[in-house]
Amino acid sequence: MSVLPLPRRRSPARYYCELDGWEFNPRYTEGACPICGWKPEGAPSAPAWLALSRKVEWDLIGLFVLFIVLTFCAVIVAHAAHLRIPLVGR
Repeated sequence: MSVLPLPRRRSPARYYCELDGWEFNPRYTEGACPICGWKPEGAPSAPAWLALSRKVEWDLIGLFVLFIVLTFCAVIVAHAAHLRIPLVGR
């Protein structure tokens, strides 16, 4: 029986900013120091989808989806109660 060795886990890339004395992981700060904005050369940065998702107002999207779902539920209840809603059905 042969045993395959497990791949070694890479240690997280950490950089030290000499300007403010802060050690940080650039993967979580979009490749820059969170205090002064210094970007180390060759540091990994966040993927493009993560950077885009941080710019989206998720709370507003959630409120809009909640409004749509509640409106849909109200239409179903009104239809079941045989109420006439303008612009919805006959």
